[in-house]
Amino acid sequence: MARGHNEKTQQELYEDQQFLKAFTEVKSLDSTMAGTKGNLSALYKRLKDIGWTKKDFDFAKSLQDKDVGQVIADFERKIRIAKLFGHALGRQLDFLDQDRTPMVDRAFEEGAAAGRLRQEMSNPYQPGSEEHNSWQSGFNEGNTFINKDLAKAISDPLTGEADEDGSDEDETDDEDGDD
Repeated sequence: MARGHNEKTQQELYEDQQFLKAFTEVKSLDSTMAGTKGNLSALYKRLKDIGWTKKDFDFAKSLQDKDVGQVIADFERKIRIAKLFGHALGRQLDFLDQDRTPMVDRAFEEGAAAGRLRQEMSNPYQPGSEEHNSWQSGFNEGNTFINKDLAKAISDPLTGEADEDGSDEDETDDEDGDD
């Protein structure tokens, strides 16, 4: 039987079907991405209002994504460029000297960072060592910090008063309404 001019081969039908399925999925993902981008924009805006920028987030991500050697190399390159331009940053010669932080303090900082970032509790130090205990203390402190409701301690911009107990109602000693 001869194929008519509007008839398609099985291959063409398959390709059309795959295109339409992909088109539907792309439209759905575009919609999801638009919502996600809106949520990201709202987060960046909220944090910009208290002094954080998108560049701060990009830097934080680079600290997590790159190894420490690459981060230091990036800083060294920026300092080199600053020197070329005679910028004050270029004169900070010992900015990237060897880390002199005592191991027990470094362990605490690493644990605190892991706790604040809600990472898995995976203490890299030898159990029973001073560093192990310090890392654990830092981890606990970091968890406490990230889970604490600090918003209550911030002053209300309209009244200037801190809402220490979290309530929105004014407390009065006169419960029965008499003066």
